[in-house]
Amino acid sequence: MNSLTFEARISTDHVVRMPDELPIGTLVRIHVEPLTGDDVVDRYEPHTEIGHLALAARKAYLKAGGKLLTADEINAEVRRRRGGVSDD
Repeated sequence: MNSLTFEARISTDHVVRMPDELPIGTLVRIHVEPLTGDDVVDRYEPHTEIGHLALAARKAYLKAGGKLLTADEINAEVRRRRGGVSDD
């Protein structure tokens, strides 16, 4: 086995179950990286200043209790703000 990546949610007793595929006695290195569950926040690294600002705004919005919308929800919101008029 060369490499194995898995994600785990920490339980209240802080026990993390290792995958059964790991042979007993295997020496492993564990790197702990908290994940928010949001791929954009967890994995995206902006390359421009505007990208950094946009990601910071997204994080602040979510931290304040904001909700991300699906594409359908965004379209419905645009229609609502246009007084029910759509692009169709």
